[in-house]
Amino acid sequence: MDLSGKVVFITGAAQGLGKAYAESLLQLGAKVALGDVNAALGAATSEELQRRFGEESVIFYAFDVTDHQQFRDAFNAAVSHFGHIDVLVNNAGIMDESKWELMIQINYTSLVFGTRLAIEHMRKDTGGLGGRIINISSMAGLEDYYFIPVYCGTKHAVRAYTSSLAQQPNIEEQGIEFGVLCPDAAATELVSKIDENRILFFDEAQPRFEKSKMDVETVVDAFLELAQLEQMNGAILLVSLEGKTYRKMESLVYV
Repeated sequence: MDLSGKVVFITGAAQGLGKAYAESLLQLGAKVALGDVNAALGAATSEELQRRFGEESVIFYAFDVTDHQQFRDAFNAAVSHFGHIDVLVNNAGIMDESKWELMIQINYTSLVFGTRLAIEHMRKDTGGLGGRIINISSMAGLEDYYFIPVYCGTKHAVRAYTSSLAQQPNIEEQGIEFGVLCPDAAATELVSKIDENRILFFDEAQPRFEKSKMDVETVVDAFLELAQLEQMNGAILLVSLEGKTYRKMESLVYV
């Protein structure tokens, strides 16, 4: 997909990887709608990107992804502002085992809601223009880690949900492609702020995070590769210090 001129809605975009994704898309000529619960930081990020790429290319909405009405209102406002949404990036997420219920809500429940919202808007068989949905999972969505069991559960759910949608028999009629990005630990606040309250067996786990931590640019490069694939549907891209590897789940059909 040529991203020039495309409109991309990104959650959790005030900082970290979400902001980096937005910046990289703008450099390619895309337009972005940023969403984040942190109103002050989101506004500052939006102003920075507007100065660099033009006010007409960036807009920010402060909302909590766990509040479905706020999410819907922000998405609909972006549609009204830009005319349509071509790509949804469900990026918002936390890693905090002490807040396991909130983590499930943000990492999975809200992602499902956002995905369904975008499907409703995009699907060609009901009048939409088609589009792409990229859901951010993790290496923890492909492997199991005893020190972040609930986080692993949410990221496995993201991967399974998204790749299951990609296998639907009416996917061509919908005109929507589904992809999953599974990055290992990156040098962001999500990882830098881990402590004995956010993960289990902290002393044993921390060296693993430090050893595998990637630069943000490495993850962004993988994100752009996935987003620009000629055919993205069903792609699962794992990125780590060892490189990038594509996975694809097998479709099981029962008759």
